[in-house]
Amino acid sequence: MRTLRFKISIPVICIVVGAQLVTGLFIVSQVRKAMHEENHQHGLAVAYDLAHVCARSLISRDLLELRNYIRYTMTQEYVTQAMVVDEDGRIVMHNNLARVGEKYAGTLPHPGQALFSEHYSNAAGETVIDILVPIETAGVQLGSAVISYSHIGVRNAIKALTRKIFLILSIASAFAILFAFLLAEYIVRPMKHLSKAAEKMSSGSFNIKKMDMEYSDEIGDLARSFYRMAGKLEKEVCHDPLTGLFTRNVLQIRLTEEHAQSQRLNNDFALLMLDIDHFKKVNDTYGHGVGDEVLRYIAAILQEQTRGGDCPARYGGEEFVVLLPATHRQGALHVAEKIRRSIEASSFRLPEGNKIPVTASIGVALFPEDTSDYTWLLELADQAMYEAKKKGRNCVVQASDLKKPTPGP
Repeated sequence: MRTLRFKISIPVICIVVGAQLVTGLFIVSQVRKAMHEENHQHGLAVAYDLAHVCARSLISRDLLELRNYIRYTMTQEYVTQAMVVDEDGRIVMHNNLARVGEKYAGTLPHPGQALFSEHYSNAAGETVIDILVPIETAGVQLGSAVISYSHIGVRNAIKALTRKIFLILSIASAFAILFAFLLAEYIVRPMKHLSKAAEKMSSGSFNIKKMDMEYSDEIGDLARSFYRMAGKLEKEVCHDPLTGLFTRNVLQIRLTEEHAQSQRLNNDFALLMLDIDHFKKVNDTYGHGVGDEVLRYIAAILQEQTRGGDCPARYGGEEFVVLLPATHRQGALHVAEKIRRSIEASSFRLPEGNKIPVTASIGVALFPEDTSDYTWLLELADQAMYEAKKKGRNCVVQASDLKKPTPGP
């Protein structure tokens, strides 16, 4: 399956590298065309020079002088062949004397008009062009000056230019690839983060770490909207709407996580089960509205008397559970007693000023001391809490003190 990073980076690389390649080929083609034109003009100038000096020698048939002009012309750069042809097309003088007297096979120019042949390859494998210029005097065409002009210089220059352009394209392509991957990473990283966060939320955990990078564009807007949604969902799903404590489902998730943490680090942890004494009497006497306020009052005490890493939760009705990570027996008993004393000492005050005495019975169970099966921990804490009820309420009972504690598997 193609990833988002692949879908972003590959098209960007193809577009950028393709655009660079097309640009490079266009530059090379235009430079080649311009250099060919310039080469033709240089060759034409050499041919005109030869035609100009040969007119008198051709009239006088001074072959020695023609020979000297041909030799001089051959010293010009890129000239591979030079000859003088009479009006009948016979070669009067050639840089290769063996060809003197031969019939020139090409088309001769008209008076006053230079002529370029088609490009062809000579014996040395060079691309050359024949340039023909009429030799004229007093309006009479005496013959033609013909030179073969090589494009070897153009080819070498184009090769050098192509190598430079290829080097530039390679460097530019490397930057394009780097840019594509950085762009893909810029987009994919927050997507992966938000995807993992959503997956974590789907499992019931809202402990989501925000992204390290702050985005100021549409990605940032998406991330901020996601975090607002997560916060709202956490408040609605993870917290009891009446008390603000964690829900029973969150407690189960945190209990599973704490068990895994305990297995890795060999830590103990504890569970407190708390039930408000005679809560039914409060509802029957003062109404359910007051009963709800009592539940909020107890929840506030639990939040005040526990640590930030603890998990106080409403388990159902007037029952509450507190998960104490990395806590030994003495620490758990200390927290339980502190909660019990705080509830007992702070009587709930009615709006008209009357006080309602409120107390709680608390059961304490520890993992792994009381059971090796963490799923049984809630049951043990519940049994200990009911034992506290039997003992007269407003007290703390440990699961280990039960007469017949139910062992874990």
